[in-house]
Amino acid sequence: MTATNTPPAVRTGTSRALAAVASALVGMRFAFGPGLTLPIIAALLLLPVWWPALRMFRWARSLMILGTLALASGAVLSLVFTGDRVVDESLLLRESFTLLSMLSGIGLLLWARTQLATSHLAIAFALGALVNVAITGGNTTNLWKFSLSFPLAFLALALAMRRRRWGELLILGVVAVISVAADSRSFSSFALIAGALVLMQLVPPRQLRSRPWLTLGGLAVLGITVFLVTQTLLVEGVLGSVAQQRTQAQLDASGSLITGGRPELGASTALLSAQPLGYGSGTLPNTMDVIIAKSGMEALTYDPDNGYVDRYLFGGHFEVHSVLGDLWIRFGLPGALFALLLLAVSVHAAAVRVSLRRGSALLALLLALGVWDMFFSPLLTSYNTLALLLACALLSNTERARLPRSRVELSPSSLSPPRR
Repeated sequence: MTATNTPPAVRTGTSRALAAVASALVGMRFAFGPGLTLPIIAALLLLPVWWPALRMFRWARSLMILGTLALASGAVLSLVFTGDRVVDESLLLRESFTLLSMLSGIGLLLWARTQLATSHLAIAFALGALVNVAITGGNTTNLWKFSLSFPLAFLALALAMRRRRWGELLILGVVAVISVAADSRSFSSFALIAGALVLMQLVPPRQLRSRPWLTLGGLAVLGITVFLVTQTLLVEGVLGSVAQQRTQAQLDASGSLITGGRPELGASTALLSAQPLGYGSGTLPNTMDVIIAKSGMEALTYDPDNGYVDRYLFGGHFEVHSVLGDLWIRFGLPGALFALLLLAVSVHAAAVRVSLRRGSALLALLLALGVWDMFFSPLLTSYNTLALLLACALLSNTERARLPRSRVELSPSSLSPPRR
């Protein structure tokens, strides 16, 4: 791998400045008009430079093509195969712009990878996200949990990428403590998982070899272990009485912290079981759709007769609080395949970096966050961080060519983290 973790490309001061600005724009989720975002505008203007750069990353163009097919699929499902449901063209446009914003972010950030060190790209993204909070005012219900935790953690970890591992661990510890105090149980768990991944890389292997599948098995065991330990701490009240009461209520309701905390899983499962091909990006749920969704939530012993379900989830649109579920319901099977391919490519690339002891704490945090978001967070609030995960994880063709093809004996000095 190169010392800067950046694939070679023609770089000028102007191109680097444009890449930094583009990365910052991807960090902003500010939308105007029918859902148009700044990344879409930037991607259209910079199309001649970022599209050719995608050839330097395996699967990048395949993802873009599949995402474009998903856009078309969502429109066709709504305009041709909607049945007796009502179609809202403004909703179709808004949901399409959301997916297009994700595709734009992927293209811009991968091009930025050819111009900037990964740390500089992430710093620009985090600063853009903070500007977005300043413009929108953030979510005052819990400013840290819903607005500041991601950009501040990304910014701190990106700044620490040029320093020793212990600095990254310290930042993750601070993030975990603040998140516990701010009643952000999930983000504190992500920080703990990321910290464990960093610690795992401090153990020097006897031989350096890319073993992503073995690493993936270790990551799965690690994630389950952290989840079980965190659940025990929550139930025992170690992380605070408020978190204890909420956790116990969710366990009492469904017997599982995941299904108790994310009953939308039942809704998405029921809806997709009833119509596996999806519903369309502009389709409004009818009365039967809502009944089916609520029955799926009731199967998890959740009472769905409330304003959250009637207004937020199914009030004039389909929202199942899952990137995979949202893409599948709105854009059909191409949307689901796009989501799964994005996750698979990102996780595999991250596993390669971790197996070679080259995975940063930022990448580890993005990995934990991305896996969670794919199944348990809305597309609207997750599309840009998933684009950042892909951009930080994906190996360029140059990096892949330099991967160890056979076992290489290591000395302790060869495991020092690279300047990124």
